[in-house]
Amino acid sequence: MVGNPERYELHYQDETHVETNPYLAKQWHRIGVQQRIASVGVNQRVTVFGSVEDQGRGRVEVICGGQNSACFGQYLTALDQRHAVTQREVFLVLDNASCHTSVATTQALTARAEWLHPLWLAKYSPHLNKKEREWRYLKRDVRGHLARDLRTFVDEIVDGLGRLGGKERLIIDAVPQWFLDGHRKVPTGRNAGRPVGAKNSKPRKSYTKRANLPALT
Repeated sequence: MVGNPERYELHYQDETHVETNPYLAKQWHRIGVQQRIASVGVNQRVTVFGSVEDQGRGRVEVICGGQNSACFGQYLTALDQRHAVTQREVFLVLDNASCHTSVATTQALTARAEWLHPLWLAKYSPHLNKKEREWRYLKRDVRGHLARDLRTFVDEIVDGLGRLGGKERLIIDAVPQWFLDGHRKVPTGRNAGRPVGAKNSKPRKSYTKRANLPALT
Protein backbone atom coordinates (compact mmCIF):
# COMPACT_ATOMS: atom_id res chain seq x y z
CA MET A 1 0.00 0.00 0.00
CA VAL A 2 2.93 2.34 0.62
CA GLY A 3 4.30 1.82 -2.87
CA ASN A 4 1.03 2.59 -4.68
CA PRO A 5 -1.45 4.47 -2.43
CA GLU A 6 -3.77 5.20 -5.35
CA ARG A 7 -4.49 1.50 -5.79
CA TYR A 8 -5.34 0.54 -2.20
CA GLU A 9 -7.33 1.80 0.78
CA LEU A 10 -7.12 0.72 4.42
CA HIS A 11 -10.44 1.08 6.25
CA TYR A 12 -10.94 0.63 10.00
CA GLN A 13 -14.49 -0.64 10.54
CA ASP A 14 -16.58 -0.80 13.70
CA GLU A 15 -20.14 -0.27 14.95
CA THR A 16 -21.67 1.39 17.98
CA HIS A 17 -25.05 2.04 19.59
CA VAL A 18 -26.36 5.58 19.98
CA GLU A 19 -29.20 6.01 22.48
CA THR A 20 -31.76 8.74 22.94
CA ASN A 21 -31.03 8.95 26.67
CA PRO A 22 -28.55 11.77 27.32
CA TYR A 23 -25.53 11.74 29.60
CA LEU A 24 -26.35 12.57 33.22
CA ALA A 25 -25.41 16.12 34.15
CA LYS A 26 -25.99 18.70 36.86
CA GLN A 27 -28.31 21.64 36.29
CA TRP A 28 -29.33 24.73 38.26
CA HIS A 29 -33.03 25.33 39.01
CA ARG A 30 -35.12 27.33 41.44
CA ILE A 31 -35.92 25.73 44.78
CA GLY A 32 -39.27 23.97 44.64
CA VAL A 33 -39.53 24.21 40.85
CA GLN A 34 -38.94 20.88 39.14
CA GLN A 35 -37.14 21.28 35.82
CA ARG A 36 -38.85 19.57 32.89
CA ILE A 37 -37.12 18.75 29.62
CA ALA A 38 -38.91 17.48 26.49
CA SER A 39 -37.77 14.04 25.31
CA VAL A 40 -38.78 11.26 22.94
CA GLY A 41 -40.12 9.14 25.82
CA VAL A 42 -38.71 5.64 26.38
CA ASN A 43 -35.07 5.06 25.57
CA GLN A 44 -34.44 4.07 21.94
CA ARG A 45 -31.19 3.31 20.16
CA VAL A 46 -29.84 2.89 16.66
CA THR A 47 -26.61 1.27 15.49
CA VAL A 48 -24.03 2.98 13.30
CA PHE A 49 -21.85 0.76 11.09
CA GLY A 50 -18.93 2.75 9.78
CA SER A 51 -15.34 2.85 8.64
CA VAL A 52 -12.69 5.53 8.24
CA GLU A 53 -9.89 5.42 5.66
CA ASP A 54 -6.42 5.44 7.23
CA GLN A 55 -5.16 8.46 5.26
CA GLY A 56 -8.35 10.48 5.77
CA ARG A 57 -9.45 10.18 2.15
CA GLY A 58 -12.98 9.15 3.05
CA ARG A 59 -15.45 7.43 5.33
CA VAL A 60 -18.46 5.14 4.91
CA GLU A 61 -21.24 5.32 7.53
CA VAL A 62 -24.62 3.53 7.66
CA ILE A 63 -27.23 4.15 10.37
CA CYS A 64 -29.39 1.06 11.00
CA GLY A 65 -32.06 -0.17 13.39
CA GLY A 66 -30.08 -3.14 14.76
CA GLN A 67 -26.74 -4.90 15.02
CA ASN A 68 -26.85 -8.05 12.92
CA SER A 69 -25.54 -9.56 9.70
CA ALA A 70 -28.24 -7.89 7.61
CA CYS A 71 -27.21 -4.45 8.86
CA PHE A 72 -23.55 -5.22 8.25
CA GLY A 73 -24.59 -6.26 4.75
CA GLN A 74 -26.02 -2.77 4.28
CA TYR A 75 -22.63 -1.36 5.21
CA LEU A 76 -20.93 -3.63 2.64
CA THR A 77 -23.39 -2.40 0.01
CA ALA A 78 -22.36 1.17 0.84
CA LEU A 79 -18.71 0.12 0.57
CA ASP A 80 -19.54 -1.23 -2.89
CA GLN A 81 -20.56 2.30 -3.89
CA ARG A 82 -17.25 3.74 -2.74
CA HIS A 83 -15.30 1.02 -4.56
CA ALA A 84 -17.25 1.72 -7.76
CA VAL A 85 -16.13 5.37 -7.59
CA THR A 86 -12.50 4.94 -6.48
CA GLN A 87 -11.75 1.57 -8.17
CA ARG A 88 -9.31 0.88 -5.31
CA GLU A 89 -8.85 -2.43 -3.54
CA VAL A 90 -9.93 -2.21 0.11
CA PHE A 91 -8.25 -3.76 3.13
CA LEU A 92 -10.93 -3.82 5.84
CA VAL A 93 -9.93 -4.08 9.50
CA LEU A 94 -12.59 -6.06 11.42
CA ASP A 95 -13.03 -7.32 14.95
CA ASN A 96 -14.58 -10.67 15.83
CA ALA A 97 -18.16 -9.55 16.45
CA SER A 98 -20.80 -12.14 15.57
CA CYS A 99 -22.20 -9.97 12.75
CA HIS A 100 -18.74 -10.08 11.12
CA THR A 101 -18.26 -13.83 11.38
CA SER A 102 -21.73 -15.19 10.57
CA VAL A 103 -22.44 -17.45 7.60
CA ALA A 104 -24.22 -14.65 5.69
CA THR A 105 -21.31 -12.23 6.26
CA THR A 106 -18.74 -14.84 5.26
CA GLN A 107 -20.58 -15.35 1.98
CA ALA A 108 -20.81 -11.60 1.40
CA LEU A 109 -17.07 -11.15 2.00
CA THR A 110 -16.24 -14.08 -0.27
CA ALA A 111 -18.34 -12.58 -3.07
CA ARG A 112 -16.19 -9.43 -2.86
CA ALA A 113 -12.86 -11.23 -2.50
CA GLU A 114 -11.54 -9.75 -5.77
CA TRP A 115 -11.22 -6.27 -4.24
CA LEU A 116 -12.13 -6.58 -0.52
CA HIS A 117 -9.57 -8.11 1.85
CA PRO A 118 -10.55 -8.45 5.55
CA LEU A 119 -7.85 -8.04 8.19
CA TRP A 120 -8.96 -9.65 11.46
CA LEU A 121 -7.95 -8.09 14.75
CA ALA A 122 -7.00 -10.17 17.76
CA LYS A 123 -9.81 -10.63 20.27
CA TYR A 124 -10.24 -7.95 22.93
CA SER A 125 -8.00 -5.41 21.18
CA PRO A 126 -10.16 -2.30 20.56
CA HIS A 127 -7.09 -0.08 21.04
CA LEU A 128 -5.84 -1.30 17.64
CA ASN A 129 -8.95 -0.06 15.83
CA LYS A 130 -8.73 3.58 14.78
CA LYS A 131 -12.50 3.77 14.31
CA GLU A 132 -13.14 3.08 18.01
CA ARG A 133 -11.77 6.51 18.94
CA GLU A 134 -14.30 8.37 16.81
CA TRP A 135 -17.39 7.11 18.60
CA ARG A 136 -16.73 9.22 21.69
CA TYR A 137 -16.91 12.40 19.63
CA LEU A 138 -20.14 11.30 17.94
CA LYS A 139 -21.83 10.44 21.23
CA ARG A 140 -20.57 13.63 22.87
CA ASP A 141 -22.33 15.70 20.20
CA VAL A 142 -25.51 13.61 19.81
CA ARG A 143 -26.15 12.44 23.36
CA GLY A 144 -25.26 15.71 25.07
CA HIS A 145 -28.93 16.75 25.01
CA LEU A 146 -32.40 15.35 24.43
CA ALA A 147 -33.90 15.24 20.96
CA ARG A 148 -37.58 16.19 20.80
CA ASP A 149 -38.46 13.32 18.43
CA LEU A 150 -36.82 10.30 16.82
CA ARG A 151 -36.56 11.94 13.39
CA THR A 152 -34.55 14.79 14.91
CA PHE A 153 -32.44 12.26 16.80
CA VAL A 154 -31.44 10.43 13.59
CA ASP A 155 -30.82 13.69 11.74
CA GLU A 156 -28.43 14.77 14.50
CA ILE A 157 -26.52 11.50 14.12
CA VAL A 158 -26.14 12.16 10.39
CA ASP A 159 -24.83 15.67 11.10
CA GLY A 160 -22.48 14.33 13.79
CA LEU A 161 -21.01 11.77 11.41
CA GLY A 162 -20.42 14.51 8.86
CA ARG A 163 -18.44 16.53 11.40
CA LEU A 164 -16.01 13.64 11.93
CA GLY A 165 -14.23 14.75 8.77
CA GLY A 166 -12.88 12.98 5.71
CA LYS A 167 -12.34 14.16 2.17
CA GLU A 168 -15.17 12.01 0.77
CA ARG A 169 -18.05 11.13 3.07
CA LEU A 170 -20.70 8.54 2.24
CA ILE A 171 -23.34 8.67 5.00
CA ILE A 172 -26.50 6.61 4.52
CA ASP A 173 -29.63 6.89 6.67
CA ALA A 174 -31.06 3.36 6.65
CA VAL A 175 -33.16 3.74 9.81
CA PRO A 176 -36.43 1.83 9.26
CA GLN A 177 -39.81 3.48 9.59
CA TRP A 178 -40.83 1.20 12.47
CA PHE A 179 -38.08 2.77 14.57
CA LEU A 180 -39.31 6.28 13.77
CA ASP A 181 -42.81 5.11 14.73
CA GLY A 182 -41.51 4.34 18.23
CA HIS A 183 -41.23 0.54 18.11
CA ARG A 184 -38.27 -1.28 19.65
CA LYS A 185 -38.50 -4.20 17.20
CA VAL A 186 -40.04 -4.92 13.82
CA PRO A 187 -43.85 -5.07 14.39
CA THR A 188 -45.36 -8.50 13.80
CA GLY A 189 -48.81 -7.16 12.97
CA ARG A 190 -50.44 -9.08 15.81
CA ASN A 191 -52.47 -7.42 18.53
CA ALA A 192 -50.70 -6.68 21.78
CA GLY A 193 -51.05 -9.20 24.58
CA ARG A 194 -51.54 -12.95 24.72
CA PRO A 195 -53.46 -14.42 21.76
CA VAL A 196 -57.02 -15.51 22.53
CA GLY A 197 -57.22 -19.25 23.17
CA ALA A 198 -53.46 -19.70 23.53
CA LYS A 199 -52.42 -22.66 25.66
CA ASN A 200 -49.13 -23.53 27.31
CA SER A 201 -47.25 -26.32 25.59
CA LYS A 202 -46.16 -27.57 29.00
CA PRO A 203 -48.88 -27.52 31.70
CA ARG A 204 -47.93 -25.94 34.99
CA LYS A 205 -47.78 -28.03 38.13
CA SER A 206 -50.66 -27.60 40.52
CA TYR A 207 -49.95 -25.28 43.45
CA THR A 208 -49.21 -27.04 46.74
CA LYS A 209 -49.25 -25.08 49.97
CA ARG A 210 -46.24 -25.88 52.08
CA ALA A 211 -46.01 -25.59 55.84
CA ASN A 212 -43.44 -23.09 57.11
CA LEU A 213 -41.41 -25.50 59.25
CA PRO A 214 -38.12 -24.71 61.00
CA ALA A 215 -34.96 -25.91 59.35
CA LEU A 216 -33.49 -29.24 60.43
CA THR A 217 -30.67 -28.92 62.92
